[in-house]
Amino acid sequence: MPLVYRTLVSVPRGGGDLVAATSGVLSEWLSKRGTSGGRVDFSVSGRYELSNRSRALVVRHDNPEEGLVFLRLTTESDKPDAVWRTVATVVVDPEFSPRHHVWIDMRADPHGPGEETARPPKLDVMPPEAARMLLEAVDAHDGGHPMPAEPRIVRGRDASLVEGLVSAINDPERRMALVATAPPEDVTVADWRTAMASALSRCTGMCAGYVLDRAALERVGGKLPEGLDIPAGGVRTFLPGVRTDSAADTSRHPRMGPATLDTARERERIRSWVGATLSREIRENALEAALPEPLRAIDAFLEEEAREVRSRRARPLTAPRLLPSPRIGQPHHDPAVAAAQAREELEQQNQRLREEVTRLGARVTELSEERQELLAESTDLSEELASAREQLRASRHEARWLRSKAHDAGLFRLAAAPAPRDTQLPPPTCVSGLLEQITDGSALPHLFFTIEDHDSVYELSDSRKEGLWVTRAWEALLALNDYARYQFDNPGSGLGFHSYLRETPDGYQVIPVKRLASQESDYVRNRGKLNEKRMFRVPEEVSPDGRVPMYAHIKLDTEYGICPRLYFYPHLGPGTTNRVYVGYLGRHLPVQQSN
Repeated sequence: MPLVYRTLVSVPRGGGDLVAATSGVLSEWLSKRGTSGGRVDFSVSGRYELSNRSRALVVRHDNPEEGLVFLRLTTESDKPDAVWRTVATVVVDPEFSPRHHVWIDMRADPHGPGEETARPPKLDVMPPEAARMLLEAVDAHDGGHPMPAEPRIVRGRDASLVEGLVSAINDPERRMALVATAPPEDVTVADWRTAMASALSRCTGMCAGYVLDRAALERVGGKLPEGLDIPAGGVRTFLPGVRTDSAADTSRHPRMGPATLDTARERERIRSWVGATLSREIRENALEAALPEPLRAIDAFLEEEAREVRSRRARPLTAPRLLPSPRIGQPHHDPAVAAAQAREELEQQNQRLREEVTRLGARVTELSEERQELLAESTDLSEELASAREQLRASRHEARWLRSKAHDAGLFRLAAAPAPRDTQLPPPTCVSGLLEQITDGSALPHLFFTIEDHDSVYELSDSRKEGLWVTRAWEALLALNDYARYQFDNPGSGLGFHSYLRETPDGYQVIPVKRLASQESDYVRNRGKLNEKRMFRVPEEVSPDGRVPMYAHIKLDTEYGICPRLYFYPHLGPGTTNRVYVGYLGRHLPVQQSN
């Protein structure tokens, strides 16, 4: 089952019985899903049938001599879109002193054959309510700092809160994202906190949220690296591993500026697509954060225990009783038992109806979110269209001005002469046309294509977004070709592709800098299988092995599903081949290791 949600928190010792507190939270959570859930016993291992479409499994391991207690609850629910599995684990072990650990994983296994090759369905992933309840019930920490269920307010007059936030941002032990924001001028801090709590509801347990007032914003701003600002009226997401000694680290930490957020709010009300946008990087970071090595060993042990418990017979939540019958072979049912069975059947029917209502509600939410994503995409395209129109207007004005100057200089024939026919090939409109142009060798002389698997490119065909993907791929290739030409025309400039896109040199093609990802995460680069998928072919004069890791890539889309990427490797400068190598064009490469 693919992992779709994960939170991991530590709880300092001395805060009470963590196992008892967690058991109480999980029992209350199950009770909200139906009366049967309240009868699950957390004191011993066992299986339970909650309904005809949901199950629960408890694994309990106690070792009083060593002071060990491991508790795991696994629930499985058969829903129309997938089989959803939620696993909550609490570990009390003196070896982890002075902290205990709790984590919750959620997985979704979509129904239907061919899931490996077909486009995976879009699942509306929301954090389990158990995660919010748990964060509210225990003293949860991420690294050395609190992990609140909702954003916290930081006032500038409280120096300890300001220092605590800066320390949390720079905490090397932090595993989850940290989201910091400040309200726009027309919204109070309290109202902005409420709005951001709603926007970050998709990220509960995967990030810590902070809302700063003006005084705090000024004090914190002076303690952060250059470029890592927290925008007033915007949002900054600090991923783990902030480098305080390098301004080059800023692009790794997503920033949503006030101009973008202003288009999605009415005073303190924020549209739902903002939360969906913020949650992407936050969720990806949480899913990439593997369990620490000691916890992985405990996780494997509990999985073995769970397999053993699954082999046992499930415990009935209501046990029918049979009274002795006066006639052999004809058991006489107790009327009270029959009534109890009827009530149980009605309860199961009600539960099915509630699940159906939940499913339909989730479908409505999914369609609403998809609509918001399309609106956001439409806004981006409108901005790009407006920019292109402005460039066209400026170019026409420049052409008229140059003709006027030529005329004033007496170059009447030149001023009146039509422009020569454009010999450049028109941009491709389909995947096959794109492949034909990039393999022709004449349209993009500074690029070298080493794509071995053309099937990955053809996979972008027959989609409603094929035209958009082909256009953006072509724009990216033109920008890469012109970047190589710029380096050739300006030797020794040392300008990286990211800086090239930001500076937009005259006469050279560029793309919006937000489409560029200059690097992959540490997790991807340090995992053999994931890193291997980013090793692409190059000529031997570039690398004797004939392959190099390509981490820089251009995002051709941000929507769910195929989400195409173009990977490249610039080999430019003295003593190089002065080319940019394109090694991959296709669907989003995996970012999480699977078994």
